[in-house]
Amino acid sequence: MVDIPEVVARLEQPAYTGDNRCLPCTAVNVAIALALAAGLAVAGSAITGALAFGVCLVLIRLRGYLVPGTPTITRRYLPDRLLERFGKSTADTPTIETVSPDGLASVLTAAGVATADEGGIRLAPAFRRRWNDRLSSGDAADPSAADIGSMLGADESERVSETAFVLDGQKRVRWESTAALAADSAAAAELRARIDGWDALEVGERRDLLTGLRLLRTDCPTCRERLPITAERLEHCCRRPRVGIRSVCEECDQPVVERVCSESAADPWLELAGVTVDESGAAR
Repeated sequence: MVDIPEVVARLEQPAYTGDNRCLPCTAVNVAIALALAAGLAVAGSAITGALAFGVCLVLIRLRGYLVPGTPTITRRYLPDRLLERFGKSTADTPTIETVSPDGLASVLTAAGVATADEGGIRLAPAFRRRWNDRLSSGDAADPSAADIGSMLGADESERVSETAFVLDGQKRVRWESTAALAADSAAAAELRARIDGWDALEVGERRDLLTGLRLLRTDCPTCRERLPITAERLEHCCRRPRVGIRSVCEECDQPVVERVCSESAADPWLELAGVTVDESGAAR
């Protein structure tokens, strides 16, 4: 017996529906569905065309599109004047093909989610408001396995603990806390709309961008209290020293970022965090 709710859950794409739905993409796909239905009606019968159109509308409702890659196609080929009416100007969506830690700051500033000046890198006020609004809506507080799969580009996602998931039956991903998970869930929806090429990025590249954004937060994603950041040099008897960067909420004590990297790779993360290494850190 077919489990209808399970089928619907598999078809749903939260990244492209609800608040994340792109109106230009929806309009393009409805037009495609109408053309397809009209063709089937002419070649077959009116009933066939009507049924096909109904199925297409259901798919658009659940997935946000019929044609894979529609968001990229829409931004690339629709006239700028039409895109601007929907708040989708191509000027606001830089094309990104790959992301490295050294390029995190430039990608985030190009996407308009961060600004850079002599005082360092900080969240853009408009993006901060959008991010916090999504966090306050409640949808990001407890993302489903399907939400995480969509966020990281996995076909399948299984929840194995409160903050850990297995993607496509192989790759395990874990967040520092429920606060960090909620922050990424809310931020990813905004990044998808602002970065042309987001859907082609690898899991690690997406997670680096999201971690970079969390380092720019000065308040906790959950309780909005102060979120101090520290960095220290971590000594070890059997391997080269590393750098640990942490941001932990002063009120709810949830870690929002816990990043450990080699000294040679630490500079981009320290730049985003706006901190320097504390050489007096305890040996490890």
